[in-house]
Amino acid sequence: MKWNKLDKGIVVGLSAVLVAVVVLSFSDIAKFIDIPSQLTGFQIFALLVIIGYDMLPTLVQQFSISTFSTQLLQSGFSPTLFVIITAFALLGGQLILYVIGMFVRRIHKGSIGNLASHNHFLHKYHFLIYLIVPFVGILGDFVMLYSGHQRINPLKMIPFLLLGDFISASRWIYPAVLQLEVGRFLGA
Repeated sequence: MKWNKLDKGIVVGLSAVLVAVVVLSFSDIAKFIDIPSQLTGFQIFALLVIIGYDMLPTLVQQFSISTFSTQLLQSGFSPTLFVIITAFALLGGQLILYVIGMFVRRIHKGSIGNLASHNHFLHKYHFLIYLIVPFVGILGDFVMLYSGHQRINPLKMIPFLLLGDFISASRWIYPAVLQLEVGRFLGA
């Protein structure tokens, strides 16, 4: 079986996620992140809702689920672990859009074809474009669909998408934790 660059990119991306989970599970980093040994029923439910919501395209995300996020943080769930879970859920949703774009190309062109040339603007400016995808809403969804349609190499986009997803998740989770702590301080 012959592997093309796209197959290798997907395998490397999934392998990186698996290695990150294993390293976090069996290292001292897990103590820093404060991975809980047991989750309550609500925490499991809230995480599943949040992961599912984060994987949806921006166009579909019409309602806020901040109630789940706030309650999860108030229950003592680690904000750092929450950022990691949210970032990977966002990445999963972006990769789903990428795969949908690939299937649209198959329907549109008749076959998948080769990866985009190295001169393609998404290859040329990948570090800028994919870093801002999590911040531009529906435009980011279209970038991911177009990237799949043009078969942009996922190895060049996943690191920047993941970095942008971590920044995007951190920009609302840590201020929410700060607000909760200030509320506890003033209410105590």
